[in-house]
Formats: sequence, C-alpha cells, structure tokens
Amino acid sequence: MTGSAAIAPGKWAFITGGSDGLGLAFATDLARRGMNCLLIARREDKLAQAATAIRALGVEVRTLSLDLGAPDAVAQIEAATADLRLNLAVFNAGAEASGAQFIDQPYAHWAATIQRNVLFLTEALNHFGRRLVENGGGGLIVVGSEAAFGGVGQSGIYTATKGFALNLCESLWAELTPRGVDVVTLLFKIADTPMLRETLARRGIPVEATGASDTAALARGTIDALGSGPIYNPDETSPDDPVTSNAARRERVVAKSELMKFFYG
Repeated sequence: MTGSAAIAPGKWAFITGGSDGLGLAFATDLARRGMNCLLIARREDKLAQAATAIRALGVEVRTLSLDLGAPDAVAQIEAATADLRLNLAVFNAGAEASGAQFIDQPYAHWAATIQRNVLFLTEALNHFGRRLVENGGGGLIVVGSEAAFGGVGQSGIYTATKGFALNLCESLWAELTPRGVDVVTLLFKIADTPMLRETLARRGIPVEATGASDTAALARGTIDALGSGPIYNPDETSPDDPVTSNAARRERVVAKSELMKFFYG
C-alpha cells in the first residue's frame, strides 16, 4: 500500500474514462482502499454498470456523463465535485492515435486530439492542482504512454501530446510535492482494455500476442507510486536508462529544478 496522503479513506477521487478498462481498474483499486469515486465518461449505460460494481466494494459512487472535448469540461467536473472532499484526480481518458499521416488530414482532424490531450489536461491540472494545494494536499495521476519518448510515423500528434503531458507532469511533481500534492505519470506500452480487444478482433489478432499489461496491475502500481514520482514506468528497460528509467528521470528533474531555483530563486 502506498504511504501517500493522497489515498485517504472516506475522501473522494474522480477518474476520467472511469467506466471501463484502465479507468475502471483505477476506480476499483481506489475503492478497495476506501476512497469514494466519481466516475467520468461519455456513455451513461457503461457508467451505470461501473457504478454498480464499485458501490459493491462499500464506497460512495457518483457518475458524470461528459465528453472531455467539450470546451467547458473542466467547469463541469468542478461543478460535479464542488461539495466533495476531493483528494485525488485521475486523468485517464484522452484521444488516441489515429494511424493517419499528418498532412493527409486537415487541421480540424488533429484539433480534437489536441483539445483532449493538451488543452483539457492543462486546464484541469491547473484548476485541480490549485484546489488540492488550497485544501491541504492530495494527488494527481496522469495516464500517459511510452509514446511520450519520441515521435512515430502515423502518430505524430498523439506522440507530441503525450510528450507534452510527460514534461508538464514531471514539472508539476517538482513544484507541487513541497506543497503537499503528489504527482505521478503512468507510462506503459499497451494495456489489455476492451477497446484494444475490439481493435485486435477486427484484425484477427489475439490479445495474448501483444504482450499487453494487465490493467489491475497497472492501476495498483501507479497508485502505489504516488509519493515517489514523477513517473511510474513498469516497462523501464534499465534503471540507468535516462529515457525510460523511473530513478534516472527523477534525478534529472530534481537536478534541473535546482538549477532553475539558482537562476530564478
């Protein structure tokens, strides 16, 4: 179990994309630790099913049907959590890679990915990071991807948005940890989710052939990593790899942040 104060039985967490897959795995793990959950996703039918499963674990559950691409998405989440003792925010849902080449699609096609993966996330982290600090502490979890480590053909906007999120969240880890808010970003290759299984089924590929990670293990590991961020990467290739290593990235963020303090105070 994590020692992070972000995990507080009786207090609330919200989870975007919380109706199935990795988001539901986060909600399940948090509920088993005694946290109440606000599940946020688009489909009300799937939200209702997920809420029933989480309530069976003995906690309070609310749901919010919301498209994170909506310009007022953050305001809607704030309204839905205004009366809650919010202690943890889990940002799981976002736009996925499209498989199209950049110039073969108009900008409007990419704008939706940027809205969900960059603009929504940035506004939400700013808003809820401030709220948690003002309330005395808590935690922020961002589900990222190993796509953040570099560009890939037919995935340029997606990898760019994931790189943006990684850099921002590592910076927030350095800034907010001293102010009582733990921040961790999950980085992984591929997860065994319903969406992945549907995609693979259309191509006749068994999920076992992909080496996809178990969602429950990913959620549990990330929650346990709160307090020892800035990243949790179960697929790190070596503890000395400056790109993929949890420890090496932490050391870099600390060193660079100290340098910034030297210059700017």
